[in-house]
Amino acid sequence: MAEKKSAFDTPWFNSQSKEFFNTLNKPENYNIVLTSDTEDFDEETSQQWRDEGFQTTYVPALNGGDQYIKRVHNAGDGFGAAEYYCIVAYGDAAKLILQAHIKPSHPKLAGIVAYYPSTIPSSRTKYPAGVKVLVHLAGKEVDMMHQKEALGIQGKLVPVKKDIEPGPGYGECVPMNYRTYTYAGAEPGFAERDLEEFDAIAEDVAFTRSLETVRRALRWETEVERTRDAIVDQTASGDTQKAMESITPYAHIVYGPTLTGGVGTKDLEKFYTSFFQPLPPTFRCRLLSRTIGTDGSRVVDEIYITFTHSQALHWILPGIPATNKKVEIIMVSIVKFVGGRLESEHVYWDQASVLVQVGLLSAEMVPQSFKKKGVEELPIWGVESARGVKRGGGENINVLIEEWED
Repeated sequence: MAEKKSAFDTPWFNSQSKEFFNTLNKPENYNIVLTSDTEDFDEETSQQWRDEGFQTTYVPALNGGDQYIKRVHNAGDGFGAAEYYCIVAYGDAAKLILQAHIKPSHPKLAGIVAYYPSTIPSSRTKYPAGVKVLVHLAGKEVDMMHQKEALGIQGKLVPVKKDIEPGPGYGECVPMNYRTYTYAGAEPGFAERDLEEFDAIAEDVAFTRSLETVRRALRWETEVERTRDAIVDQTASGDTQKAMESITPYAHIVYGPTLTGGVGTKDLEKFYTSFFQPLPPTFRCRLLSRTIGTDGSRVVDEIYITFTHSQALHWILPGIPATNKKVEIIMVSIVKFVGGRLESEHVYWDQASVLVQVGLLSAEMVPQSFKKKGVEELPIWGVESARGVKRGGGENINVLIEEWED
């Protein structure tokens, strides 16, 4: 009798790419169960997740216990029989969620984000391979579960107080088997806008990490790079109205050195239509590097730009008539997206270098008070600055540091 083959043992199935199999478990929607200790939850924080395109539902911890965990999973199942979801928990609810999911408990749970739990599992704890876990710590100490051992026999788990070391302040990673970060000066509650402990800087960094974790867990690939390039093409070519369709109504774009740009689509449309365009016919850009943020919502570009200042350029040299000088500069653009639309862009460049190249500034322009102190030249470059970055160094590297050769 011939051996019966599985439905999966076919040339068609075996020939499929990895991308094909990834789509089999990819959710149609992106779902989050929010949970905390209080009966109601901060609406602004909930809206923040919805703005990113997630469906959300809220479950209060109330008295905790098995019934609480069951209510969380029932809420996740409520998204749909085939829908995966992540849990984002705050405070003591985060402690309960972390402890309840060390072992596989629900096939549709894809990820857990825990904000400032008072107790965390042992640093050696390994969560199920199919569940992404991220923990944000706050305050000065946390209870870590530790298993007592006597005569080689493991006893019950007991909490042991551990100091939280925040480090220099950019949200340091703690060496654990699950991803854990600390935030200097932040207290429990720093991520909820309706609390006095809210810390906008710590929250922004933490949310970026949370967003990255949840998107990876739900296999959500964003299109921010394509959107970014489309906006650049449209604003440069004059199709400003089309560009505004990919920009949030409250977005802001700021060209840092000259403090030009706009806040809100009305201002931005006016700025790009009347003060950004037209660009000089010699204006050229070359992308030197691009970094896509881990959360899929930020794009950082390093751009080499050249042009002849043959006409007024209000965003680079406001108030300066055409000098007909050639300019070469490096610009850095940091773009943030919310829900797939541009929410902010910050652009930076070396304005001193621009002023040198158009003849408005010279290294010899040293104030008399500094000449008396022995300063002979200002520490600035012209075109050499951009060319040096483009080349990754060059012959002028460290020339301005007099002690370098010594």
